[in-house]
Amino acid sequence: MSTKQVTTSYDIGGGDVAGPERYVDTDSLRTLVAASLRGSGYPDTRAELVADSLVHADCRGVDSHGVTRTRIYSRRARAGLVDPNAVPQVRGNRATRFVDAQNAPGQVGADVATDTAIAVAGEHGISVVGVTNSNHCGTMAYFLERIARAGFIGLAATNGPAVMAYFGSRTRSVGTNPLGYAIPRPNGPPIVLDMATSNAARGKIISMARSGEGQVPDGWALDVDGRPTTDPVAALEGAVLPFAGPKGSGLAMGIEFLCGTMLSGITGPQIGDMYEQWDRPQRVGHVFFAIDPESFGSRTAFDQHVTEFAAEIGALPTAEGFDQVFLPGQREDTASAACERDGILLSGAVIADLQTLAAELGVTDQLKFTQPAEQA
Repeated sequence: MSTKQVTTSYDIGGGDVAGPERYVDTDSLRTLVAASLRGSGYPDTRAELVADSLVHADCRGVDSHGVTRTRIYSRRARAGLVDPNAVPQVRGNRATRFVDAQNAPGQVGADVATDTAIAVAGEHGISVVGVTNSNHCGTMAYFLERIARAGFIGLAATNGPAVMAYFGSRTRSVGTNPLGYAIPRPNGPPIVLDMATSNAARGKIISMARSGEGQVPDGWALDVDGRPTTDPVAALEGAVLPFAGPKGSGLAMGIEFLCGTMLSGITGPQIGDMYEQWDRPQRVGHVFFAIDPESFGSRTAFDQHVTEFAAEIGALPTAEGFDQVFLPGQREDTASAACERDGILLSGAVIADLQTLAAELGVTDQLKFTQPAEQA
């Protein structure tokens, strides 16, 4: 893929001149994103679901999977490569279910799978739900939180297009294949881990390339010739690298077995890249597990054990340079609370792109800008 193709595919350097970063009211952001998706063919409830998932990611500080994805979701729907109206089909019995997403938006397939996993686990104590023929579904955390808030332990993973090199290889062969878990706890938000098996989510490199700001840290990526690079555009042409070498690579391979080999046989290079390939749908696979803790003891005992464990982690002596030992998702929960209070800080490039896309689609809704209390 040439540099020119990369910059075009990822909308790099072709948009309006960006202004400064600003805080945006979360409700107005959800409204604008949902309206843009409706203008791209999404039914109302699905536009609202996807918009909420994107704003949720930004609120938690995961801007690589936030509203910056609105344009690509819109483009693929308008190009006929995602079917916003598709009705996922569910089949199976006992503790397992199989969801054929029918090329629906990824969040729609994952939404059906999440509801199914919760219902089946409520009946059987555990559930495993596989999803095929899906698309990029945003963050795993969005769905894992729902499983945990329903009282179940959640596990989830997804594969994706081949943009990462396996350990020992220098070419794209596997997705960044995120995985995560969520643990319910009383009197507090769930404990949530959501991580890619690459050194960082590739969306962070896309954001760097679009903004023209920052370099890719050493060890994150290779260029198209398999050489280490810190240039974001060169990294998009090449491949990202797994975290911790063979460990991240092995996890990515395991997720490929679960989400690809087991469910559909569609893996790695057979999965369409939503930015680079415009001749086919993605056909992404996801898997969701829900486990009822009461299958192993009382809810009271489980809640007590989780509470005690969380307290023990919070009381650990800290290493030099650290003020606290965090639970997974704890910093994101703090960011989310601040976001709902003060608004979401968006870059000028993202603001300009959202406003331009809305204008292209004839959307009249406007973003509302806020000013955090400490800056007022």
